[in-house]
Amino acid sequence: MKKLKLQNILFPSAEICMLDELYFRSESDSYVWANEELQIKKGREVSFDTYFNSFSIGKWTKYTNIKRVKLTLFFTGRLRITLMRKERIGKLVRDHYIKEKIVETRREEVVLEFEDSYTNGVYTFTLEALEDTDFYGGYYWADLEEDKIQDIRIALNICTYRREEFVRKNMKLFQKRVFSSYEDEEFRKNLGIYIIDNAKTLGNEFDSDNIHVIPNKNAGGAGGFTRGLIEIKNSGKFTHALLMDDDIVVDPESVYRTWALLSIVKEEYRNVFIAGAMLRLDQQHLQVESGALWNSGALFSRKCGLNLREIEACLYNEIEETVDYSAWWYTCLPLSVVNDENLPLPIFIRGDDVEYGLRNARKILTMNGICVWHEPFENKYSSSMFYYILRNRLIDNAIHKREIPKKQFHRLLRQQVMGEVYLYRYKNAQLLLSGVRDYLAGIDWLKEQDGECLNRSVMERGYKMQYAEEAGAYFDYGEYERGLQEEHRISFLHKVIKRLTMNGILLTPQREQVILPVIGTRERSLYRVRRVVNYDVLTQKCFITCRDKTEARECRKLLGEVQRLVEERYETVNKEYQSRGRELMNKQFWDQYLGLDNR
Repeated sequence: MKKLKLQNILFPSAEICMLDELYFRSESDSYVWANEELQIKKGREVSFDTYFNSFSIGKWTKYTNIKRVKLTLFFTGRLRITLMRKERIGKLVRDHYIKEKIVETRREEVVLEFEDSYTNGVYTFTLEALEDTDFYGGYYWADLEEDKIQDIRIALNICTYRREEFVRKNMKLFQKRVFSSYEDEEFRKNLGIYIIDNAKTLGNEFDSDNIHVIPNKNAGGAGGFTRGLIEIKNSGKFTHALLMDDDIVVDPESVYRTWALLSIVKEEYRNVFIAGAMLRLDQQHLQVESGALWNSGALFSRKCGLNLREIEACLYNEIEETVDYSAWWYTCLPLSVVNDENLPLPIFIRGDDVEYGLRNARKILTMNGICVWHEPFENKYSSSMFYYILRNRLIDNAIHKREIPKKQFHRLLRQQVMGEVYLYRYKNAQLLLSGVRDYLAGIDWLKEQDGECLNRSVMERGYKMQYAEEAGAYFDYGEYERGLQEEHRISFLHKVIKRLTMNGILLTPQREQVILPVIGTRERSLYRVRRVVNYDVLTQKCFITCRDKTEARECRKLLGEVQRLVEERYETVNKEYQSRGRELMNKQFWDQYLGLDNR
């Protein structure tokens, strides 16, 4: 038998997250957290039924070969230790007490076993101090037969473009917590990191035996992650690749738990994908997504908005639901699915992770405590996305034979284009139409593109965020707040007039200027307004748009032209991508696309 540590007990960290309730729960005057130890006052209790420190026994039992789980703790003092199992039944949380033991020690190892025949929910524990006690941590572990433990070697595949600050922070964490000091030598020697530098700005500052920086053509996230998969596969050293965004904060423990889980996964789940949840970087207790549904491009985030400080939310995460794909902010996949004929699509950004997951992931597993903190998407406005949103959705849908019916697509296209026109964002409307027009040009058009040059052209055609004084904008924060609170109820007659006049663009303006958020603006807020300051409160930057009858009519004219192309080419191009899509997925194509064929 061999002892395998499954997950460590974690504490808050200034480098990662300082929200106590994600790690332990207690009254605020019950403890002092200092010098990497939890000082528990006499007579007080601390619970570890939290997002990071509960143990998902239901999933570990279903997917791995563990039988019995044990808990090792380190402390100085005298504690009443209570082992529990918690599960959610409907909306109720049920507590099942397993064992209680009073232990006094001076930092010696204390081991307890969860002797429970039921495996629903999570294992957890509470500590009641019978005298002032210093708690240093511990870990969950299990004994396994050696032939049940697999040789798992994971390479992180990080695609980056000018996110040096995030990359440096995460690399320092891995250097400090894994490569320089991690007590589990087996994990340390089985982990590598490949940073694909699309901007070619990092140099060799991270290069080492464990970390490799590879300059790459800026072919977007799709090109960067694909280059990483090619390099990792060619190295012959790894069994799995962990695709990870650059603008995140990640605890190396998430990677350890991924490695431990895969090391003892059951035979029938050998090809499982591990999906890390996305938590908000600005509100670190809020979950944005834990797996997602495709819905033919109308993407739906699973378990969005959960407050992970609450045990009810953590237990809801334990309920498994259908998941179609996992986003590449944290996706660990087996390299057995990666080969010279099965690489991602060259669609630059947005939808590459969706399509590759649909193509390859037969089972996607999420787990409490495996996550990243990511910038919320509403804080990342970019006009260029309007080119890729609909174009890439059409490509993904065609390849997977889930085309939007033509009549429905006409409605969708008109709705999205005119929605931008009503917001005076004519450049966005034109980018949407340009993306659809390029899709209708067919698969040969995409094969011939230089992704870097195309994206540069797209970026030049969109709005540029600037500080208000640079944009020549009058800015008043009170006016911005009033715009957020504006009453938006309108009559049916008003709705009709809005539509007939393109949201008042064809009428005489009644207001000179409004200041509105760059994301989430309602078109009725612009009714008969001459000028809009589109403001991003996070970056304190903006862009200005003005009502323009000529631009609005031009967008409507372009919409008509593209709709005629849809009538002529839609079914033909859909079938073309279905029958020839594999031409974009092979290594020969990618070597040429990334300029690697001359190496």
